[in-house]
Amino acid sequence: MKKRPRFGKCVHCLQDGVRVTDDHVFPKSWYPENTSTNIEKWIIPACLQCNNEYGEIEQDLLIRLGLCINPQSPGALGIVPKVLRSINPQEAENEKEARHRAAKRAKLLRQIRKGNDFPDESIYPNLGEKGGRPPEQQHVITFSAKSMRRFGEKIVRGIFYIEDSRFIEPPYIVEVHGVHDEHVAEIITIIDKFGEISAREPGIVVCRVVSPEDAMSSLFKIEIWQQFKMYASVYNSADLPQSTSRVDY
Repeated sequence: MKKRPRFGKCVHCLQDGVRVTDDHVFPKSWYPENTSTNIEKWIIPACLQCNNEYGEIEQDLLIRLGLCINPQSPGALGIVPKVLRSINPQEAENEKEARHRAAKRAKLLRQIRKGNDFPDESIYPNLGEKGGRPPEQQHVITFSAKSMRRFGEKIVRGIFYIEDSRFIEPPYIVEVHGVHDEHVAEIITIIDKFGEISAREPGIVVCRVVSPEDAMSSLFKIEIWQQFKMYASVYNSADLPQSTSRVDY
């Protein structure tokens, strides 16, 4: 029987009264093979446009990040082979899919750069060289910082909806950062001491500290595949000084 369309509010764009679909906070393809079959995968309501947009972002990030991680990590079991199959035309079920995989592979290969083309500070934390090779022998896979921020924001919005049944609406905004732990040591201490954990282990662990004053201002630590992290904050933009300006790179 065909499912009836559902109408509601999109977690991402906040449009209300629109047709919504089930959107996985942590994409199904990102779960490692050793994830329990009984685990409930987080699902949030999203309009079709947002769901499709995030689907494209997540597929691209999965390929790029999946080729930069340690395949032996328990938190990433099966991720690297999955990524390699997704860009291998010989693994396709039909000719159309083979062409699609070949195009993804060719695009990725065109964008690979030499390690000495990039300073160390441009490498995402914990995704750098692990074999001790000199920069001229390394290869760098680039990815969109904007896509990474949007993915982190999706997780933050999803956690608020799942845990609190709340939408993050203006004047509250979400900011996501990829930084080295030593640069945010004080923030990590606060999160680890006061935070509550929401996890779909071993693939994802989210720790969140929420201000009791407004139940919305918060700090997040997001760990994926036990290998790299994102930090995020939710705050009231109305509390910023009027003279403050931000540049989003």
